[in-house]
Amino acid sequence: MVKTTALLWLLVPCGWLALWLNGSGGKEGRMQEQEFVKVAMSSLQFEIEAGGYAYARAADSSLIEGGAQLAADYGAACTELAGLAASEGLAVPDGWLDGEQQMLDRLTAPEGESFDKKYAEQMARWYDDAIELFERATSPGVQDPELRHWAAEKLSMLRNDSIYQAFRRASELRGSLRLASSLP
Repeated sequence: MVKTTALLWLLVPCGWLALWLNGSGGKEGRMQEQEFVKVAMSSLQFEIEAGGYAYARAADSSLIEGGAQLAADYGAACTELAGLAASEGLAVPDGWLDGEQQMLDRLTAPEGESFDKKYAEQMARWYDDAIELFERATSPGVQDPELRHWAAEKLSMLRNDSIYQAFRRASELRGSLRLASSLP
């Protein structure tokens, strides 16, 4: 009986420690590195694909140019994240999460000006979600300092992106979609 009680006293703290190390009991809000890589990679790949849709389907020339620029910028970010994840021994997923797939599906049907309006609205939502993701990764953040630093750089890029500001304004106005003056 004494041995069983002593063993339980040793196992219970070890169980709590294991839960804490696996993220179930660590700092609240802390994001696991693999979770961040999975969601961020999906988000970046979505942006590349959506930028390609804008390049191929938009009627507004600023959306066409912006789509090509977004695809290039986020393609570079995707490559950076893949390299960083590989150096940290993290798996790099291929494909999108369901939310991004649903947003892409909503973009495939319309063309011309209806596409432009829907694209601006979807991208404003995407940017809001991406900013929230990168905020979570930086504060309290992922534990890996390099990954957290990379996320902080991308968060700053997202917040200061003039294309995002144009999408926000277009989405809020829900009227005429002329982004040319807002794009770099």
